Amino acid sequence: MRRMASRWHDETMSGTTFALRPFQTPPTSVGNAASETIARSENGTILFYSAAESHLVIPPFPVVRSLEKRGWHSGPLLSILDRPRTIAVFLLRLGGFAVGLFEGEQLVSSKVGSPFVKGRHKKGGSSSGRFARRREGQARILFEKACATLREKIEPELASIEHFAVGGDRHTLVDFEKRCPFLQSFKGKRLPVVLNVPDPRLAVLERVGRELYSSQIATFANSWP
Repeated sequence: MRRMASRWHDETMSGTTFALRPFQTPPTSVGNAASETIARSENGTILFYSAAESHLVIPPFPVVRSLEKRGWHSGPLLSILDRPRTIAVFLLRLGGFAVGLFEGEQLVSSKVGSPFVKGRHKKGGSSSGRFARRREGQARILFEKACATLREKIEPELASIEHFAVGGDRHTLVDFEKRCPFLQSFKGKRLPVVLNVPDPRLAVLERVGRELYSSQIATFANSWP
């Protein structure tokens, strides 16, 4: 993304660079095609606009200052991408969890865990009922263990953490949020993206660093309607 933004940089371009804060109403001059995407982006957008070709970028972190400037300027986007940030990451699937603390793209602290698999239940009720109860019990144990680990690893660093990112199975994360009050500590710091990862392992967590700094890009040729 950094190389691409640098290639786009052209202060003589007959166009405009827009830096739009989260949910900011898009400028009418860009047309209607991208207005909905711009308006609903929880991180805001950087828009390199011209009548011939335009690039819309949803950055990985929030735009904090609005800008409208003639020509194409990579500075507003690079200022978001190039600043190292302290980010707490929590990954969760029913197969396990991972907690990590990143300085920039570097993982500096981590812990992974897996659910405690209970022994065979005594017979009673239908087999499907026994399976459901066992699964619910294992999920509860997993959530308790994951919440305790998240608090243990992250609470001492909470004051320095700028962002909080989650990944894994969305439904499992929703259930976990109901059972882990510590997540309220990240109010205002949580990034909107849910990282798509397999069962959390240390190797998976280590690869997340680069993904945290990934942007979403849409390119439009010719003029927008």
